[in-house]
Amino acid sequence: MGIEVLSTVNDPGIPGRSGDDRYGFDAAGGRAWVIDGATDATELKPFPGAESGASWLAETVSRRLVAAPAVDEEARAYFDRVLTDVRAEAERSSKVALSGVPGEAMPVASAMWLRCNGETCEFVWAGDCFAIAGNGAGEALLIGTQEKADTETREAARMLSLSQAERWAILQAQRRAANAPERGLITLYPAAAAHLNTVSLTLPRGSPVLLMTDGFFRFVAPYGLDTPASLLARVLKDGLAVATSSLRQHEATPHSVRLKARDDAAAILLRS
Repeated sequence: MGIEVLSTVNDPGIPGRSGDDRYGFDAAGGRAWVIDGATDATELKPFPGAESGASWLAETVSRRLVAAPAVDEEARAYFDRVLTDVRAEAERSSKVALSGVPGEAMPVASAMWLRCNGETCEFVWAGDCFAIAGNGAGEALLIGTQEKADTETREAARMLSLSQAERWAILQAQRRAANAPERGLITLYPAAAAHLNTVSLTLPRGSPVLLMTDGFFRFVAPYGLDTPASLLARVLKDGLAVATSSLRQHEATPHSVRLKARDDAAAILLRS
């Protein structure tokens, strides 16, 4: 049994760009995902024709996720195969040998992936992508690591007081650290798959589920416009396009709570 996709959105936040977020789904196969490529921290562009290293990684991973896991394949084993294939594609595509690409230029992404089989729904995530699931009892369950969003807000407050050169140095150091497999992020290092977060929930058939990148999660943190429950109710009532328009209207007034005033925002609203 599959899923029913109700609505999708991918808003780059800047007109004329494809952005660094992607989404995808296989409704019949019961799978859906969002991917958030981390903004490049260097001017080096290893992948010709790509808008950025972040967009290349998000696009390549999303295309690879279309191929389903094997029957009964464990999620981390599946992602190990996915990242192995993405690494091979990077080696073919990069204009610079990957061994010569500095750590700050290696692309990194967050992700949220869902696989539903009947009432069993498995969520796999990396970094600061999120999901909200209605459980049939009037509750909205937040899946993801909200501490990462809170940490980013605190870190942005500190970095906004620094010079551009100081920010750049910090961002590059963070990017080098993010490539360590034990950080459990989507990278060109397949060993990271072993450190992905996973949880399985029992959700009644037809339960609403919202998958989103952190740009869409800004409704909850840092803006405080919604709780997870009210955000799920908002998108079920208004749809993702109207919700995204409301988000951008809010961001028309600078809030100085993140380094990027308007982040890429991708989301999928579905029923399990």
